[in-house]
Amino acid sequence: MAIPPLQPRHHPPVAGEIKRTDADVPEQARRRRARTAAVAAELTRARPASPSLVATASGAIERLLLTIPGYAARGGTSNPYGAVYRDLLAKLPQQTHVVILTHEAVEQTVREWAGAAGRSSATIVIATDDFLGFSVWAEDGYVVIEDGGGGHAFVEPAAFPRYGDALVADQVSTVAGLGLYQAPLHLQGGNVLIGDDFFFVGIDYPLLTFEEGILNAPTQAAEDELLREVYRRYLDADRTFVPVGTTLPVPSASLREFRLGGEIWREELHAGNAPGTRQPIFHIDMFVSLAGRGPDGRYRLLVGDPREAARLSGEPLQPHALAPVFDDVARALVRRGFAVTRTPLPLVYADDTDARLRSWYFATSNNVLVHAPAGERPSVFIPTYAHGPFAERLAASDRRNAEIWEELGYDVVALGDFHPFASNLGAAHCIKKYLARG
Repeated sequence: MAIPPLQPRHHPPVAGEIKRTDADVPEQARRRRARTAAVAAELTRARPASPSLVATASGAIERLLLTIPGYAARGGTSNPYGAVYRDLLAKLPQQTHVVILTHEAVEQTVREWAGAAGRSSATIVIATDDFLGFSVWAEDGYVVIEDGGGGHAFVEPAAFPRYGDALVADQVSTVAGLGLYQAPLHLQGGNVLIGDDFFFVGIDYPLLTFEEGILNAPTQAAEDELLREVYRRYLDADRTFVPVGTTLPVPSASLREFRLGGEIWREELHAGNAPGTRQPIFHIDMFVSLAGRGPDGRYRLLVGDPREAARLSGEPLQPHALAPVFDDVARALVRRGFAVTRTPLPLVYADDTDARLRSWYFATSNNVLVHAPAGERPSVFIPTYAHGPFAERLAASDRRNAEIWEELGYDVVALGDFHPFASNLGAAHCIKKYLARG
């Protein structure tokens, strides 16, 4: 059965909207390598005391950060990004304190959103210069740790070349009362997931840490021990580092021509994937969810499955859905002792008719928020995709993803239409940062 045309891009691309990877900024990458020695010398001057990463799925969501640039707040109810933020603010637990970095031009709009959600007293709004080009991706430019005596701090990577996001922690830390450190690592928050006694890092970034000369070791075995020691010093003194990736070849981002309606179009495949990647998507939070420990004591993971999504939609599995790669990642996690459940991960596309460009992306429901107060039934906030032209096609995937979480003992809170974010390589987990857990 042929796949019918789907939605057009109903929102124009904006600077700061699309998640970029280092593959997109080779000149910046070269400049970063050139200054590695100077950066490394500076990094040794400050280290957190007994760091502990803020968990991904354990404890109440006590405090979180949103970064809402002007383009996500202008235009009233017609702005699809603004609709998502208003919905999220209304549905977050009332006890959750929210810190929002926004632009001065839309500060009042954002304050009105917080007020309409009944959270004015529990929200800090930080307005910065309109010319600072930060993005909606609050998750990525850092990780957050508890530092020794119970305070919290941002830990930034050696460099972060995407837009002005490298300046977010500087803008937020003082006002929000967080410390600030820098680690000699290639690091992005969306490629890190934190369990109870372990933390996952997508394998590409440890490898890049050595390829870029940020860390040096004489042998591969020495690299492994050095990396674990640096993680212990800067990220987590007690949790065990677990790499996540595949041993199968993974295609990098590419464009190819095809014919549509008698015209030559291009289609973008594997967006965000750099050459040599060992991950099917360049951030693991797009296809892995943490769901706490089950009755048998094993930690439960949800891993995206394009095959199941295709089955539920009644459409053929696309070869560029990388189903064998997702299967390989899931098998590797099972071998490590995790309890893995496969969840539908649809591959869909958006068309730019002016540019005659079709962009394929995963409508990910793995990219969730988890609220798990001690002694209470946990909740999960799931992005949804059965909207507009997708209402019928993706309804079964949305339902099945909700059912899986309910079967695991979670109350499900369905969030709004995340196509505008997912088509630019992110979703609910990507647009926030946990600053503290209860």
